[in-house]
Amino acid sequence: MKTALRRIGLLPKQVNEARSEALREWATALEKTAKELAPKRTGDLERSIEAKINEGSGKAWVHIVPGKTREYAYYVEKGTSKMADQPFLGPAAQIHRRTGERELRRAVPRHVGRR
Repeated sequence: MKTALRRIGLLPKQVNEARSEALREWATALEKTAKELAPKRTGDLERSIEAKINEGSGKAWVHIVPGKTREYAYYVEKGTSKMADQPFLGPAAQIHRRTGERELRRAVPRHVGRR
């Protein structure tokens, strides 16, 4: 009985570890794809794409780092009256829309039930 109670007590920590692993995998894959899809005239846009993970809140996202490239990235993604759109973040998100779920299904067995 003590062993069962101890294992039940570990569940929240194990589930959080699995969630964090899945978030890291998803965000890394999305960042890589966005960088591959980004136009590469100077390389500034590609270098400004960054994945962020907040393990405490269970959130992850990919964004353009603050700076002069951020506004340019918006114009590239959406286009202007003088420039056709060249989306890269939207398509990358679409490609990886199910990656997080898949990564979580893989991570849970590795974390829950061990120890």
